[in-house]
Amino acid sequence: MLSLNLSLSLHRFSMLSSQIELIHSTTGKRFSAASGGTVLLSSQELNWRGISVELHQISPQELPEHYVDGHRLLVQVGNPIAFEWKVGDRWRQTLLKPGDFCLLTHGERNTPRWSSPFQFLAIALDPFFVSRIPDTKTPEPIAFQEERGKHDPAIANFAKQFHAELEYRCYRGSLYGESIALAFSLYLLEKYSRRSRSIPRSHGKLSGLQLRQLIEFTHEYLSEDLSLIDLANSLNLSPYHFARLVKSTLGQSPHQYVLQLRIERAKQLMTFRERFSLSEIASQVGFYDHAHFTKAFKRVVGISPKQFSYLGKNCARIYKFLKLSFIKLKLTEL
Repeated sequence: MLSLNLSLSLHRFSMLSSQIELIHSTTGKRFSAASGGTVLLSSQELNWRGISVELHQISPQELPEHYVDGHRLLVQVGNPIAFEWKVGDRWRQTLLKPGDFCLLTHGERNTPRWSSPFQFLAIALDPFFVSRIPDTKTPEPIAFQEERGKHDPAIANFAKQFHAELEYRCYRGSLYGESIALAFSLYLLEKYSRRSRSIPRSHGKLSGLQLRQLIEFTHEYLSEDLSLIDLANSLNLSPYHFARLVKSTLGQSPHQYVLQLRIERAKQLMTFRERFSLSEIASQVGFYDHAHFTKAFKRVVGISPKQFSYLGKNCARIYKFLKLSFIKLKLTEL
């Protein structure tokens, strides 16, 4: 399903530490979910809120009994392995194949072991982030069905999206990561919640006042790493209902809407303000760096920022020349 040059990744990411923790059931002490292994990739520097995603390479071992912190999934991406977990005094076993996953609810006990190197995508969902999706007046605790060694093509596809974002360093920002996390959480709630749930679909559109507030907020903070949670909070909506209302109002997802604004602002700066470098423009419109800006701009516009800047400045010069010629012509007629 997912391939990775392990030796290269170990060299590039050997200094990463896991942000996902487990809680020892006897001592109450926290310990790393990547204990005895290596974090090859991490969402930490991407500033995603509501979700942590890491690629782990763990040596054969048996973990002590612990509580999981956050709703936890692991998606197998390496070679098939025999995976065991303890239920009472007995051990159960399954064969984890690429794309298979395990799912546990926040606070559940777990005692797993495996006898060969284990490479998997570790996903931790913030319980509060997930609890707000149903958009009840008071966020309620969410519990998921326990799953071990299950295969679900939709979850495997989500894992591919997360992995690609980490592996290729796309830096699409918090908004993109949180949008995937929202869709992922929604799928889990509808498919694997212990209580049957039908998430109410948002109807209607943003009001005129809400749309104005959204436009003002995004323009004011466009240079920052806007998150889905920040945008939703600005309108006092849950992330789920905010995303659906934006889509029905603008015909775009929040991520697409903000990306379009950034590209348009960048076009203006490149065309009419020659004193800014492309790196400065990238920073002013909220892109992570020049490379991130170039990749996003070319994907949307079809040409690189450098090419657009060259064309834009020439057009601006032509416009100025024609404007001056027109003025001179009018003066000669006087």
